[in-house]
Amino acid sequence: MTAPMMEGADATISESDALAGSAPLIRRPLDLSGRAVLLATDGSPCALAAARVAHALATQHHAVVHVVSVVDTRGAPIPPPLDAALALTDAIGGSELHREQEREVRAELSGAVGETITWPTRVMLGTPSAAIVREAKHIGAVLIVVGLRRHGRMDRAMHDETTLNVMRTAACPVLGIVAEQGALPKRILAAVDFGDGSLVAVRAGRAVAGSNPTLVLTYVDSRDGSFAAQGEATIHELGLQAGFAKLAHDVGEDGITFDHVVLHRAPSQSVGQALLEYADEAGCDLITAGSVHRGRVDRWIVGSVSTELVRDGRRSVLIVPPRHQG
Repeated sequence: MTAPMMEGADATISESDALAGSAPLIRRPLDLSGRAVLLATDGSPCALAAARVAHALATQHHAVVHVVSVVDTRGAPIPPPLDAALALTDAIGGSELHREQEREVRAELSGAVGETITWPTRVMLGTPSAAIVREAKHIGAVLIVVGLRRHGRMDRAMHDETTLNVMRTAACPVLGIVAEQGALPKRILAAVDFGDGSLVAVRAGRAVAGSNPTLVLTYVDSRDGSFAAQGEATIHELGLQAGFAKLAHDVGEDGITFDHVVLHRAPSQSVGQALLEYADEAGCDLITAGSVHRGRVDRWIVGSVSTELVRDGRRSVLIVPPRHQG
């Protein structure tokens, strides 16, 4: 049974204070204003929910939304050389070849958001995850927004895990939206380990949030809560409190409310399960996680944990990939 060890007080810090002493990478938080955001759609309920979120990102955060719809050729009886040729033709003259399909996609999205949209739209052929990542790179997207549904064993057997594969290969953050969500998240669970990756992920969560959000900084402790001495327990708790305080200070932006919690998990419970259970208990409508460096922490966050969060499909998820300094 996962139980919170402690919850902290609210905090609001000015951005100018937060910049002091920050590393160069962290001084560049995700900013959507005037930047390209790629919405991938297949017409499913979760994709249409993602469209409503993308529309809100454009309205509230001034993102420039582009749309891609991929015709999956994996199940078609097309020999590999012809499949490659069709993909090349699509890349060269897609707007002419798929003009009618693009109009249909925009009409469907307009119905979903409740107003006529004129977002640039492209219909592509190929493997969905590869095509989405390729299009995101082509337009210089700083964020990919996709629908997120539950994945079972059959999906994994058929390799039909588009959202997970996009998150594993994209160079930018990927926001997976469940069908029940149609607005920007207001209460965000941020999985943290107090490294630079935690700060990047928390700031990415802030970038896609609605007005006056609450960020719940969440650390999953593998310890069972027992310590050899009371003093050791006190030092451990003070260290965690200091870590939470530093994260809130480094993110520091007016209008944000910070909570924090330490979750203890049983040996048989995974980190992903602990995060999902607490997200349910606390009513969080987005879970965000990420890492800066490719290494052990990256494999923990962008590996097994993100895989479990995505496959579960009960909460919207924002995964931030590793980024290099520079």
